[in-house]
Amino acid sequence: MRTSLGMVSVILVALIAAVPVYAWSNHTMLSHPVLSGVAEVRDRKPVPARSLSSFLLREEKGLEKLLADEEGWARKNMPGYEPRPDNLAFRATGDPKDVLGRFLQAARLNPGIKPRLYLQLLPGEKTYGRPVIDPGDLATLEDTGFMRKSIYVRLNEGEKVPPLEVLTTANDEPDYGFDLGLFTDNNTAYGQVYGFGIQPFGNPNLEYGSQAPFHMGFYHEPKIIYFFAPFLKRTYPEYRIHLFKSLSEYAFRTGNDYWGWRFMGWGMHYLGDLSMPYHAKPLPGVSALRMIWINLKAMLGFAESKNGAIQLVSNRHTVMEEFQENILRKAYDDKNPGHPIFQALRNPLEVLPYGDDFPRRVVAKESAKKSGTVDAQIEKYFPERLISDPSFEASGSKELGSLIEYTVERKGRESVDQMTLALADLFKSYGMHIRSYLNAIREASKR
Repeated sequence: MRTSLGMVSVILVALIAAVPVYAWSNHTMLSHPVLSGVAEVRDRKPVPARSLSSFLLREEKGLEKLLADEEGWARKNMPGYEPRPDNLAFRATGDPKDVLGRFLQAARLNPGIKPRLYLQLLPGEKTYGRPVIDPGDLATLEDTGFMRKSIYVRLNEGEKVPPLEVLTTANDEPDYGFDLGLFTDNNTAYGQVYGFGIQPFGNPNLEYGSQAPFHMGFYHEPKIIYFFAPFLKRTYPEYRIHLFKSLSEYAFRTGNDYWGWRFMGWGMHYLGDLSMPYHAKPLPGVSALRMIWINLKAMLGFAESKNGAIQLVSNRHTVMEEFQENILRKAYDDKNPGHPIFQALRNPLEVLPYGDDFPRRVVAKESAKKSGTVDAQIEKYFPERLISDPSFEASGSKELGSLIEYTVERKGRESVDQMTLALADLFKSYGMHIRSYLNAIREASKR
């Protein structure tokens, strides 16, 4: 029995490993319509930009306690959590040379991340003389192609900047390398000491693949799936969401408003990722029984179904991301405030109160529930070659490169319009989720 269980687990790992790990493309473009509609954010006075190191030095003693409390919370409240080694705890030493490294180590973030002072501009927004930054100066990734469509500008220490711009820029940052290489099998020195163990899922051979367990949360699978694949419980978005919420509240309470907004944006990123159905369900459209059947056939030497399932889910996830960015960017370029996507983001669902279990109980549960419908919509509205041909690789294809035109040609303009409305429905929930997070932080900061 133990051998059979191990074989099924290995095959389930393979099924999930090939799925793309980015969720929504460009969280800055996505969050701006939501947060610009919140007067408390939009109308606040500009705040002076401060480096992360200066914030850490100023608040060392308080942060020592906060980070210790965070570790205690995670150990108590997160099933499947791998505790942080005690020797990585943050200590207030007063040494400015290694304060950033000590913080990143205690938070178990990639020690190579580049938390520079900068802003990401919206499409068509002017630089107003600010120097442009190359994406390679902001991300640890070698491949920064996904960032090349955007413009980034440098800020100076002490320069005053609107909180809305800080918050929406920060929303995109965790995809620049925060969670890369953190596991023992990722061939990094820090992965060997961070204590997360072997990467539970995602493809460790891909540059960005190791971030998967931090940006996906599979909390609502049937018990039989957890029986065969207990590694699905080892996910960490709640860890990041709670940590950055606590850091944001602390920064606001201590008068470090720039970092209050920036930490908030970091946490919103992970919450927003869970609103993407492909990040809350390992294989949308594939039932538990079918998944087990595919596994059993692969164990018997018939791997065609397994390989086909991997390819189709990967293609559909990729197509959905590409469609979302194309539609959203065009809405910005056209300066069309009445676009269904903008309307959905500005007018979210009724905001539910936030609690520590909100990411799991509300966001991921809703996303998982919608995943089957979304998968069916993708199958209906996009050309068969892109989403139903297991012999076709969508990523990097010429068809994906001209997705909107190709879809109109093969399926008609109505398909693009209908898929846009389906996406807008998801974004009403996304807007509600990040507003709830904002409300909770601002309320806690007043205490």
